Order: sequence, then structure tokens, then C-alpha cells
Amino acid sequence: MNTVETIPLVEKWPEDFRAVDQQQGPGWMRELRETAAAQFGAAGLPNRKTEAWKYTPVRMLEKLDPSAIQAAGRGRQDVTFPEPVCRANAGVVDISNGFLSEKLPGTTAGVTLLPLAEGIEAFEEKLQRLLARVELEGADKTFTALNTAFLDQGLVIHVAENMKAGSLLIRWAFSAQEAAQLGNFRLVLLLESGAELEIIEQFESVAEAASALNVVTQVDLAAGAVLGHVRVQRESDGVVLLTSTSVEQAAGSIYTYSGFDLGGGLVRHELATKFTGSGAQADINGAFVLDRKRLVDNHISVDHAAPACSSTQFFRGVLGGSSRGVFNGRALIRPGADGSSVKQSNANLLMSPLAEMDTKPELEIYADEVEASHGATVGQLDEDAIFYLRTRGLSDAQARRMLTAAFCHAVTDRLENRGLAECLTGLLDAAMPGEA
Repeated sequence: MNTVETIPLVEKWPEDFRAVDQQQGPGWMRELRETAAAQFGAAGLPNRKTEAWKYTPVRMLEKLDPSAIQAAGRGRQDVTFPEPVCRANAGVVDISNGFLSEKLPGTTAGVTLLPLAEGIEAFEEKLQRLLARVELEGADKTFTALNTAFLDQGLVIHVAENMKAGSLLIRWAFSAQEAAQLGNFRLVLLLESGAELEIIEQFESVAEAASALNVVTQVDLAAGAVLGHVRVQRESDGVVLLTSTSVEQAAGSIYTYSGFDLGGGLVRHELATKFTGSGAQADINGAFVLDRKRLVDNHISVDHAAPACSSTQFFRGVLGGSSRGVFNGRALIRPGADGSSVKQSNANLLMSPLAEMDTKPELEIYADEVEASHGATVGQLDEDAIFYLRTRGLSDAQARRMLTAAFCHAVTDRLENRGLAECLTGLLDAAMPGEA
């Protein structure tokens, strides 16, 4: 029996980089790609010795063995998208196999949606500064470096000063492909002073896909800008999803994130926000419901570099089967960031003796007159509460399911969009694993 020798990804992806046309875009962009490719080549893939990845092995990605060359013909083939998770008055953007749809929705005056290449032409000075600030060095940043090396597919969203843009839905989906691909996509959001936008991301494929997606999102919030960011992920067990989101917040800006992971084989979200002006606020929430052998990792970092800013991290996890969850929440209060407020909470329920949760809240405080609290728990359902519900006529299974679902409703209850909250509550309830 003949076997095909598999080239390690640390060798395969640099070969893919050399095989594609790197002459697109302005000179500074070509230099950025070359630098990023060199950084990836030097760092390689993260492993157990990489502190930020010690609980998140990339074996599934290596077994998938995807090509980093995105073929437009295959990428834009017909993909069946599921029904939208919610209504979006600013339109719907579809991204199939890591490729942006060639037809973008029409927008109102003051809201601009452009493919990455056109976005660079329209906002080159701002994007050059923003793209150059992405961290590329080290094994913990290897997928950001890889995304930058293949910087081609992307979407730029610009909201003009004081414009209330409404809700925009971005749907990501895969088709069933014979050869796995790694899609690299860059999403850039530019909100001018006083602008407001809600962006909702729906990661869900109708096809049982075995593919990978590496998304880097960069957000620039000017003074007083408000961004609501909701991410709903319901992919199949064969999907690898890696996201890295960096947010820069000027004075008085507000960033609210709510992430819901109800699927995927290997999923990792990195989210970092930095306060560069006083009075900024970040409210970062998440819920994940895992079963079988799924793995979801949330790495959160909030940098209080200005005074009188506030941040909240509020995450809930339910784990069944042989699943694994990871939460690392870090908050840094720098010298001079007096009057800062930080609250962290991560609570988790293990529904199976084989499920595992690794949680690590971190606080670093170098300023005075701050308010800070954090807590992390990993446990099981309260037997007294189960007994109480059973005395009210519920079966044991019904009581346990009700309590488990209510545990995650604490996250949907924090959503201002009540229609979306109601929909997500139903999705959470349907995803609840049973006890082993």
C-alpha cells in the first residue's frame, strides 16, 4: 500500500507563500507580507511550551493539513448559507470559504463597505498605520503573522462621524471540499467620532465541512464611538476556527462583545482591547456549550492605558462529553490609569467526568484608586436546586436541563438587542449536552 508523505505545516505554508503572487498592493503592504512570512517561518506553530497555547493543541489543524493558497474558483463556489440568525437593517455580507462575496449590500450615506484592496485605496493612510500595528513576533502570534503574510481577502467597514449605522450581519460558511483549505481573512472596522454600529457574525455551514478559517479583526474606535459585536459560532466538528480581534478605543468610546460558541472542532478566540483615552468602556461577554471532543479557547486581554476607564469580562461555560474549555482573562491597569474599574467572572459547569476546563483570570494593577474584582469557578449542578425543581413536578433530566440553560442565560440577558437575545437563548437551550 502506497502512502502519501505529508509535509509539516511549518514547511507547507511557507511554500504556499512563495507560490502566490505577492506583487499586489502598495509597496508598504508587500513589505508587511514579507515581514510576516519571515516571522511565521522563525516561530513555527505554537506548542505546549508556548504559554498562551499550553492547553490548546493544534493537532486537529495538523491532521486537517489545509493549504494556505486560497483558490478563487473553489472559494467562491456555491455555498448554501443558513437562515440569518437575526434581522440586520444595514444589510448582510456573505463570506464563503474565506472569500468575500463579489456583491456587497447597498449602504446609506456615511456607511462604506469595501473589499480590502479598495479599502486600502480609500483609507490608505489610516489603514497603513493600523495594519502595521498588528503583533507578528513569537509563536503565540503565529496565526496573526500567517494571516498577514497572505493578506489579500478582507473587508473594510467605515462609519462616518456621528452616523448611527444600525446592524450589519456577516455570515461565514464553508462548502464541502475534497481538499481542505485555510482561509485567511482580514476584517477592518473604522468608526469615526460619535459613530455607532452593531456587527453580528454568524459562523455556520449547512455542509458538513472539514476546513479552517483564520480571521484577524482590527477595530479603530474614535472618541465617543460605539460598537456592539456579537459572534455566533455553530460549525461542525470538522471545522477549525481561529480569530484574533484587536480594538483601539479613544476617549469615551464603548465596545461591547458577546460571543456564543455552540459548535466547531477546534475554536480559539483572541480578543485584546486597549484604552487610549479616558472614560472608555469595554464589556466582554461569552458563553460556550461543548460536547463530544470539541475544544473552545477564549483569550481576553484588556489594557487600561488611560484613566477612568472600565472593563468587564463575563463568561459562562457548559461542558459535556470529552470536551475541553479554556479561558484566560487578563486585565492590565498601567501607571497613571487611576480610577479604573475591572470586573472578571468565569463560571463553568462540568456535565461529564471526562470534560475539562482550564481557567485563569489575571489582574495586574500599577495605579491607585482602582476598583477590581475577579472570580473563577468550575463545578457541577446544585443538587438542592435539582431536588427543589423535582418537588415541583419536573423529572431529574428536565430539572438538570433547566438549571443548565439558565446558567448560560445570564449572558444572553446582557444583550441590548432583545430580539437577538431571544433567538440565542433558544440556540443555547437546544445545544445543551446531557450528563454522562
